[in-house]
Amino acid sequence: MLLSVACLLRPEKSAGLKILSLLSFCVSIQFLYVYFLLKGIYFEPSFLNHLHIPFAWFLGPGMYSLYSVTVREEKFTPFERSFYLPGILLLIVFPILYLVLPQIFWSRPVDFFEKGSTSWSDVLLLGAYSANLVFYSSIVWQTRAAFQLERLKKDAGARILLFVIIGSGSVTSILVISYLIRDINLLFISVLSTVIYAVAGYLAQIYAPEVFSEMGPSMRDAYRNSRLEGVDTTDLENRLESLMTKEKLYLQEDLSLSTLSNQLDIKPYQLSEFLNQRKGTNFSKFVNGFRVAEAVRILQKEEGANILSVAYRSGFNSKATFNLAFKSIKGVSPREYLRKSKVS
Repeated sequence: MLLSVACLLRPEKSAGLKILSLLSFCVSIQFLYVYFLLKGIYFEPSFLNHLHIPFAWFLGPGMYSLYSVTVREEKFTPFERSFYLPGILLLIVFPILYLVLPQIFWSRPVDFFEKGSTSWSDVLLLGAYSANLVFYSSIVWQTRAAFQLERLKKDAGARILLFVIIGSGSVTSILVISYLIRDINLLFISVLSTVIYAVAGYLAQIYAPEVFSEMGPSMRDAYRNSRLEGVDTTDLENRLESLMTKEKLYLQEDLSLSTLSNQLDIKPYQLSEFLNQRKGTNFSKFVNGFRVAEAVRILQKEEGANILSVAYRSGFNSKATFNLAFKSIKGVSPREYLRKSKVS
């Protein structure tokens, strides 16, 4: 709990710290409930004895969100927000179910271990931890390029990352195993290990930030490399250049990232990453660069050309978009550019 509050009180108000606060809070809830379970402490109303289950469903999505904002450096998408729906729905549904069917909460969490019985709440909890392993596996898969032997030998950040992933994955696996073999002591050890692991990582980040500073670049490079894995980037660059300069695909008003990636026979996210890595730009700026160059060619060739006509002929779908793109690249509006060209 203290770690969760500490994250919120840090002077830098980043999305990563907010997510870390959520994760710390959820881990604390799991630890407290295991402690209550071992001590035979129970609450009324009885649904409170099972309230750790919804919070367990936040752990995997939280880790993936932390990875998303720190490594992929992307904002939350509606799809990623949907990962939190199971936990949110359970938090809402539990009190309502208690009012309608209080008897379904009469079973005690300890019964799973002591009596060998399995209730619907036990299945939900085991499902949460299994889902969390899927999220962790997804992160590992997307950063797998960091764990090649040659990279591990020379990259300290990659070694730290491997240690973190092995640690968190092992703890979660032990937790799942503790349920599968119904060993309550193993459950306590796994949850306690998670708390110690989280606190140690937080303190290390504060007192030795240089140790972890190398991990971010390693993960980002690994993520980018894995997205372009199997793609011949030299061939891709040549084909892209041909499509834009010879076939002039940029003249299509409805040209999209998806359309262009289909032409290149790659995934949209791979094209986006290629433009980001190799060209230092995004799709919109890349295409607009060709369109503005085409507009300049027309303005220089055709004296007295109509600005709106030039915009459409260059591939833009509106005058406003054309003006913004033109000024961002040339530093002046199309009309000013035309006036200066006449003067010179």
